[in-house]
Amino acid sequence: MSKTSNYLPNSDGHFCGVENCKIRTSLKLHTFGRRFYSCRYWSPDDDRACKFFKWLATSVCCACGAATAPIVIAKFNRLKHAVDVANEESKQAHALAAAALERERVTERKYARAKATRMIFEEKAKKLTIALLVLGVMFLVLLILSTRFREVKIRQMCLP
Repeated sequence: MSKTSNYLPNSDGHFCGVENCKIRTSLKLHTFGRRFYSCRYWSPDDDRACKFFKWLATSVCCACGAATAPIVIAKFNRLKHAVDVANEESKQAHALAAAALERERVTERKYARAKATRMIFEEKAKKLTIALLVLGVMFLVLLILSTRFREVKIRQMCLP
């Protein structure tokens, strides 16, 4: 903030000077309780409002401000500590969430590999089942043929 203002009269016709201003008390942390002049039409929410500002000649806080400042600063420090604790907890929560997401990605990759392996083994199982059925059918055909042709002896079946 500037110490003086070159602000000219606006449509309301007011002049910003010390004689036309209100004396206010600062509520900011580092200047809490210190008195200053500001335009009586000043508004903290209005950017178009007059911004005239000038500290009182004394840098001493008013009696009320001097009594209240330590209480406000202590409360501010408690709140700041609470914010720091909350930020640290938030960081830890984000770290845990990131670790959980990484574990989820690893698990999904393992699941995909296990699913692919299961499909491969199911395919092999189908092929082996078909091979077993073919072998069983061949064994039955051989058994039927051997019982039908009993006159063929085992020696004749052997190669010379």
